[in-house]
Amino acid sequence: MQNIYTVPKELHGGQPWLNQRFWNEKLEKRITGSQAAAIHGEHKYTTPADYAVELLASAPPVPKAQNDAMRRGTILEAPLMGWAGEILNETITEPSELYCYEESGVRLLATMDGRSLGGKFYELKTYNKRWTGQLSRTWYWQGVHQAICTGSHEINWIIFDSDLQLQFHTQTVTSDEKQIHIEAARKFLGFIDMGMMPDIADPTYDNASTLYPEGYGNTVVLGHEIYASLELLAQAREQKRQAEATEELIKGELAMLLQDAEYGAVDGTQVVSWKNSKRTSFDTKRFEQEHPALAEKFKKTTTFRTMRIIAKEAK
Repeated sequence: MQNIYTVPKELHGGQPWLNQRFWNEKLEKRITGSQAAAIHGEHKYTTPADYAVELLASAPPVPKAQNDAMRRGTILEAPLMGWAGEILNETITEPSELYCYEESGVRLLATMDGRSLGGKFYELKTYNKRWTGQLSRTWYWQGVHQAICTGSHEINWIIFDSDLQLQFHTQTVTSDEKQIHIEAARKFLGFIDMGMMPDIADPTYDNASTLYPEGYGNTVVLGHEIYASLELLAQAREQKRQAEATEELIKGELAMLLQDAEYGAVDGTQVVSWKNSKRTSFDTKRFEQEHPALAEKFKKTTTFRTMRIIAKEAK
């Protein structure tokens, strides 16, 4: 049974806001609009494994400092929305609620940047490139997700692009598109609810390290097929070592040609630079020597795991 509803939106970016995005009142994990493309393997920045690791965590993420793109969007959102309202002759306000969609095995949540008095929904983006009129796949799936959660069939995009102009795009979302996304969410969340990595995900070493940050001295029984993976790992490490050695030799050759020059040019065109840089670092050793008690107070122990090949297959 389908259920579309709203919940009051907590202060953007705070822990209560992160909590309500992470799970519903039954503490069931749900998928958000900004990550919707990840469950299709089409998100520009988030892989299916990245998002699975986030949802498989036992607790919601904690607030983090905004990056430049997020900060730019936050600062410009209100004036840009007002400007768009003037152009469209619409009164557009930021909704004070989050939009939710639930049915058996499916839990979706969307945040909308704006809603008009006539009930149109708006999504605002600041874009550091020229708008071409085509939604990226990341934005496309976000729009489909938002249409499902709001019970609408169109999302109106407002894009402030590198030309410093507002561009407008109406995304019409069909019932078929909605159903494709709903079924992808059902499958993805099915794995998450079982505490498993979805079959669409290819976890990296970083993903696995996040899921299992600490070992406990136990041993898991593996099959003989693991030797093929160990051999590939050994080969990859040797190739990396050789590539790094080659890089150092080539950089040394170029550096000897540049000598004390900061740039190298071919036919008047600069092709390589070797510029001065400065780095300020904290002298930990000296600080520990001169202020041992204070240094001890601020020491922090971090647990991490290191993977090594212990034995290869006997020939």
